[in-house]
Amino acid sequence: MYRFERTGRAKNAKFIEARQWAKEVAEYITKKHSQVSIQVCNEVFDKISIIHWYWDVKDLATYEDITAQLMSDQGYWAIVSKGVECFIDGSFKDKLMRII
Repeated sequence: MYRFERTGRAKNAKFIEARQWAKEVAEYITKKHSQVSIQVCNEVFDKISIIHWYWDVKDLATYEDITAQLMSDQGYWAIVSKGVECFIDGSFKDKLMRII
């Protein structure tokens, strides 16, 4: 089992918009790709402006399949383009972890 996690730091003035957009992205992907259920959260103490998305997949092939589909999904890119201005440039970080 693998967990993918993406984090991004919202601009202070755009924090509420960033949270709403983060949920919109997660709902779109979850609805479109039944193999995953994306969770969205933000940190509670210290760095509350950091938003996390994460989802689990059974194997690397599933992860690669979903990401390949997203790269060519115009609906996904339309949503992404609407919210990216809510985040600090260069703050997005991705991790892929194996669950032990």
